[in-house]
Parts: sequence; C-alpha cells; structure tokens
Amino acid sequence: MYAQGTRGHDILAIFLVSIAHASSHFYHLVIPSLFPWILPHFGMNFLQGGTLMTTFFVTSAVGQSMSGFLVDKVGGRTSMYTGLVLLIASAVALGMAENVPMLYLSAMLAGAGNSVFHPSDYSLMNYNIRDRFLGHAFAWHNITGNIGWAICPFFMVTTAGLFGWRGAAFAASSVALIVLVIELVFRGVFSRDSVRDTTPPTPKEKEEGTFGFLRVPDVWYCFMFFFFTSGAFGVLQSFSQTIFKNAYHLNLTGASAALTAYLLGAGAGALIGGFLTNQHKISSNRVVALCLTFAAVMAAILASQILTGYWAVVLMCLMGLGTGVAAPSRDIMIRGATVAKLGKKSFGRVYGFTYCGMDVGQSLTPILFGPLLDVGMFTAVLFGVAILQTFAIFTALRVSTQSSPSAP
Repeated sequence: MYAQGTRGHDILAIFLVSIAHASSHFYHLVIPSLFPWILPHFGMNFLQGGTLMTTFFVTSAVGQSMSGFLVDKVGGRTSMYTGLVLLIASAVALGMAENVPMLYLSAMLAGAGNSVFHPSDYSLMNYNIRDRFLGHAFAWHNITGNIGWAICPFFMVTTAGLFGWRGAAFAASSVALIVLVIELVFRGVFSRDSVRDTTPPTPKEKEEGTFGFLRVPDVWYCFMFFFFTSGAFGVLQSFSQTIFKNAYHLNLTGASAALTAYLLGAGAGALIGGFLTNQHKISSNRVVALCLTFAAVMAAILASQILTGYWAVVLMCLMGLGTGVAAPSRDIMIRGATVAKLGKKSFGRVYGFTYCGMDVGQSLTPILFGPLLDVGMFTAVLFGVAILQTFAIFTALRVSTQSSPSAP
C-alpha cells in the first residue's frame, strides 16, 4: 500500500473515488434503460415511467442534503460503503419486482444510494489527496461519472437481450458489488476523514454550529450555480434528440451524436480544467465564469441556427468543452468557500447541500421546458439553455474571490 502523501497514494485514491462515482451514475440509467421491457410488462405508459425517474431524483435530492451530515458524522468512507450497498439493493429489488410499488421501491433505493456519493467523494478527496492533485482528482471524478452514464444503456440492453430484463437487473447489482469489494480491499487508502480529524474546531466553526452553513451566502450561490448548470444539462439530456431532429433535421443517429459530442467535449474539457486549477494567477470562479460564458455563446449560436445541419454536433461538442473545463475549478471554488468560511469539518454538509441543487435542476427544468417542445418551439429551448448558463455565471462570480483559489 502506498504511503499517505505520495504520488502513488494520490493516484490510487483518485481511482477509488472515481469508480465509486462512475457506479453511482451507472444506476441513474438502470431503470430507464429497461423501459422497453418494464413498461409493457407492468402495463405502464411513458408518463408513469417518467414518475419512476422523478422518484429517483427527488429521493436523491432530499437524501443528498441529509447525507452530508452523515458524512461529517460517520466519515466519507463508511458513507460510501452505505451508498454502494443501497445501489446493490435497488438492482436486486428491481429484478425481484412483481408489481409497480416494487419498481418505486427500487427507484427510491437507487436515489438514496446515489445521494451519498457527492458529499462522501469530495470529503474523501479533500482529506486524502494533496492540493497539487486535487484539480486532477475533481476532473477524473467528473469524467468517470459520464463514463458511468455511457456504459449503462449498452450494458443493460445487451444483458436484457440475452437474459431478460430481470437478469439484466440482477447483473446490474454486480457492478456496485464489484466496486464495493475493491473499496474494502483498499480501505486503508482513505485513512483520513472527518471522524479521524483531530483538529479542534475553530471559533468560527463553533459559532456557526450544525446548520450554520445555511447562513453563509456563498453556500447558497454554489447551490444556485448547480441548479442552473445542471438544469441546462438536464434539458439537453432529456430533449436533445427531439430538438436536433426537428430544428436541425438530423436523423436519429445524428441527433444522438450531438449529445454524445457534448459528453465527449465535457470529458476532454475536464482534463484541461484539472491543469488550470494549479494556475493561481486567476481565481477559480473567474475560470468558471469565462468557461460558462463560452458555453452560453455556443448555446446561443445553436439556438439562432446561424450554422445548420451537422454543425449542431460541433457546437454541442464546444459547449461541452466549456462546461467541462469549468468543472474542476467549480469544485475548487466550493472547497475554497467551505474552508475559508466554515472549516474542513463541514465538507460533507456543504457539498451535500450544494450538489442537491444539481438534482433539483435536473428534475425541474425538463418539466419547465417540455411545454415549449409540445408547441414546436425547439430553438427556444436552446435559448433557455443559454439563459440558464448565463445565470450560473453570475452566481459563480458572487462567490467570494477570497475563497476561490485552492485552499491550503
């Protein structure tokens, strides 16, 4: 086992956190990937299927705001194990489902499991990875989440074709099980967390108390930042195929390629963004603002249809690049605000609450923008994406510049 504070230890810690995050994103799509089998089997329509995913995101949003306290209380490592066990249980419940209520139970278990990972992952990274590698850690954390999304549909559809939808659900349970075994084998890598932090609370921490972080404006700015950015992505994730098929007259393959291009651009951007976090001449919130400005401009160009046809794929890739470069600096920005205003022992609840904005944004904005598609206003939805990204810029700039750079 690598010693704490060595390059090998940091790389292994990044790997362990990243595979846990990838597994959580994998379970986002386990149920919807099986809709072609599940819905007819239980006599459900697409609206009812959609409520399963609403159940997942609502459970995750509520759970994420609460799991941050769990992380600060019992530690990130134990919280991560709990999340993985809940994900395993969700897939087993899905495979055993004999009625619709069991499907909702599966969605709730998956949402509860998913809610743990952001506060636990970021707490573990901040405690166990040196500052010089934190930007890269945040970058790979972001990339592997996208990998989890990318792998799941192919895995589920393939296994369902071979073994039926119940077999696919049981096979999905093995994903989190394998990750859990790996985490347990290398549990010594995460020797530091909030439970093992013997540093006495600062006067500021004592003054703020358990819920004092909610009185810190920067926490709310970070929450709203996630609401706007994830809301924009939620619109693209839900409706990009419909938008580009109708507004840009692409076939289904081309329309799907646009979302894939966005995700690939975001992944490449995150790698670049990881290196930018080590450049202290520009504050993290300025990096975030500049990158999101670029992404918003790409969204506006898409909406204006100045470029047509397969230019949509290129513009989506560039938009993803902008949001991807911003991602590591975004997480450094939250880290800086937390350390400066509340101290390290608040990592769990701050990351849990601010990332709750992500679930709220992804669950609400598709509902808000869906009616525009019903009346054929496809490009208006893209303008809406640009507006959401613009709002996110202002929330990033409101985070105190004193707390934006990487905290010591």
